[in-house]
Amino acid sequence: MRGNNPINKLKYAVCIGVLCLVTAAVPMYHEVLRSVEQLTSADVLLIDPGHGGMDGGAESAKGICEKNINLAISKEIQQLAQADGWTVVLTREEDISLGEEAKGSIRSKKTKDLLERKRILAEVKPTAAISIHLNSFREDRRVHGAQAFYPAGSETEAVIAESKRLAEAIQEQLNQQLQPEEERTALSKSGVLILKNPVSPITIIECGFLSNSQEAEKLEDVQYQKDIAASIYQGVMDFSHKEAKKKVKVLDSL
Repeated sequence: MRGNNPINKLKYAVCIGVLCLVTAAVPMYHEVLRSVEQLTSADVLLIDPGHGGMDGGAESAKGICEKNINLAISKEIQQLAQADGWTVVLTREEDISLGEEAKGSIRSKKTKDLLERKRILAEVKPTAAISIHLNSFREDRRVHGAQAFYPAGSETEAVIAESKRLAEAIQEQLNQQLQPEEERTALSKSGVLILKNPVSPITIIECGFLSNSQEAEKLEDVQYQKDIAASIYQGVMDFSHKEAKKKVKVLDSL
C-alpha cells in the first residue's frame, strides 16, 4: 500500500483534531490573540481526480491529457473546502494510477484502479463525493460545456436522491458562473463503477470537452480551472447548506 493512502491521512487528520481539542483545554496563563473558527470535523468531502498514471484519460488535439487537469481542479477544490473546515480526502494526490501495482493487462490494471477508488469511497463514507473528469466527443467537436451526473438505479434510493440533489446543485452553479448561454441539466448515468450502489451522495462532473479546441484551451488555463473549482465547490456548499467560514479574532486569557 502506498504511503499516501487517503484512508490513513483521514485517520491522521482526526487524531490531530482530537489532539488540538485536548491541547486547547490545557490552562494558559498569558493572553494570546488567536483565530477562532467553527468546528466542522463531521463534514468530509471526497474528491476523486479521474484517471492518472498510465491512464491519461481523454486527450486534446494538442496532446493535453485529461488526468493532469482533473488533478489541478481537484486540488483547487481541496483548498477551498479545507479553508471552510471540511476534512478532504483525495483518491490520488499525484500522477498515479491506483491500479499500477496490479498484475496483468492494462485493462485489469484500470479495473483495479476503479475498484480501489470505489473501496476508498465505501470506507470513508463522506458527506459528499465528487469525481472530476473531462469529456470528449470527436464525432462533433462543436459540443462543449460542463455537466454533472448522478447514479441511476434504485438499489440505494435515499442515497441516489441525495446524489441527484448534489449533482443539480453543482450543475446550477456551473450554469450560472461558467456557461449561462449553454445551460445543461444534471443527468442520471448507469454503467459507471463508482456510481454503482453508492454509500454516500456522489456525482461525476465532466468539466468540459477536450475535443472542442476552444474549450480545451480554456481548460488548460489556470484561472479557468480555479473558476471551475469555485463553481463546483459552491454547489457542494449549497447541497450541504453550509456557509463559508468566518474567522473571528478574540482575546483569550485562560
